[in-house]
Amino acid sequence: MERQTLMSDDQRDALLFMALLDAMPDAVLVSNAEGVILQANPAVGRLFGHDPAELIGESVNILMPQALADRHNGFMENYLTTGIERVIGLGRAVEGLRRDGTAFPLHLSIGKAEQAGQTYFIAILHDQSKRKAAEDALARSARVDAIGQMTSGISHDFSNILTVIIGNLELLEARIDGEDNQAILSDAVEAAHLGAELTAGISAFARTTMTHCDPTDVNEACDAATVLIRRTFDPQYDISFERSDPLPIVLADTTQLQSALINIALNARDAMPDGGKLIIRTETILIDDTYVAQELDVAQGHYVRISVTDTGIGMGPDTQQKAFEPFFTTKPIGRGTGLGLAMVYGFVRQCSGHVAIYSEIGLGTTVALYFPILGEAPVMRRTAGESINRHAANGESVLVVEDNPQVRRLTVARLKELGYVVEECGSGDDAAEILRQKDTIDAVFTDLVMPGELDGLALARHIVATYPHIRILLTSGYGEDILNAKNTDTNLQILRKPYRQSDLANALSALFDGG
Repeated sequence: MERQTLMSDDQRDALLFMALLDAMPDAVLVSNAEGVILQANPAVGRLFGHDPAELIGESVNILMPQALADRHNGFMENYLTTGIERVIGLGRAVEGLRRDGTAFPLHLSIGKAEQAGQTYFIAILHDQSKRKAAEDALARSARVDAIGQMTSGISHDFSNILTVIIGNLELLEARIDGEDNQAILSDAVEAAHLGAELTAGISAFARTTMTHCDPTDVNEACDAATVLIRRTFDPQYDISFERSDPLPIVLADTTQLQSALINIALNARDAMPDGGKLIIRTETILIDDTYVAQELDVAQGHYVRISVTDTGIGMGPDTQQKAFEPFFTTKPIGRGTGLGLAMVYGFVRQCSGHVAIYSEIGLGTTVALYFPILGEAPVMRRTAGESINRHAANGESVLVVEDNPQVRRLTVARLKELGYVVEECGSGDDAAEILRQKDTIDAVFTDLVMPGELDGLALARHIVATYPHIRILLTSGYGEDILNAKNTDTNLQILRKPYRQSDLANALSALFDGG
């Protein structure tokens, strides 16, 4: 006869309770009156980053920021002494503390149970991070909407003021002789007309008005903006405009394009308090493979690229990610609104374009605006250096040195697709150690700026001095002319980001075929 094991009611209740805890998506903690954790479900581990088993026997204070933990014991002692239920059965917003030390918003509900003369507390915790982020985004959106509503009144007042300014300047143009005086007046009139459109730029970003994208001569707009920038900047700034002719027509708002370039230039000036170089460059580019399209988050096709490069202090990755957010600024209070680059981003996106930032601490920043060309694609003649024929990889080993994990993974995939054997690391110091241990590396492909004692250029100099047989290719999102100026002692090749797969193939071909 088959024996059956009968389960007691207590055992069944305990199993059901544990199954319920495990199934709950929210974090659930059970503690005693002293705040010692007796039970924690798996969701607690996912929420706080702790192993739930390791939390048993710990104080609940380990899951709170110090300020809240200091008050928590007092709250519980007051409740146990007075019996006043200020938090029992009520939900409230608090902060939690993850194992890595980061604080995050929580919704906390606490229940109480009495058994055998003992008091137990059950806490249900729900992560509010996404809700908080949505609320913050809604608040930012509301501020932008408020700016849009204010703009109509401001625009009306400014229009009246600028009408008087422009009218009087034009009267002066008819009465004042001399080429130099006429040039000054002409610049003043142009600046006044540009000022009349600036508030429309804020409205365009707030979506209260639409950008008027018309066929635009980019070189002409950049010429006009460069003149105004030169008039505005002090003599210690070297400002140049490198134009590519002929340049296809694009759809853009000419006035807002000029405003965008001036905004970017003013940010560049703030990054170069002691002076420096500012380079505006136009060119036609073809984004023709999925790698570059993924890097730029832009569709493949022909574009006009306007890049503004400075030799300022540069930006770290965190600042680059937030640069286009409305109201984000690194400037002191009263010096910046955080709307300049946000307006640039909004305007370019409304013209079906894209904006990208390439910045490296200590070197400077390049802001690139991409506009799809209007009409038939231009004929892109290939020079000898752009030949699609490339050196066939023959088992050569390339060491990729890149501190950005996503860029490093992408670069490794690209090189493997070209047929190379690939090693990888995240810093110049690690690369030097790999080169010391392995004698199979044929080439090093390194980003210019990296953490540690050896940045890309220092690593290259180390390789030239120690391993002269190893070929070197540098890469950066920075302007080639400024990079080459820092590279005079090694005369190494630099591949500018973002690059096409064919660019990478040709650069490596030149590297290996060059001996």
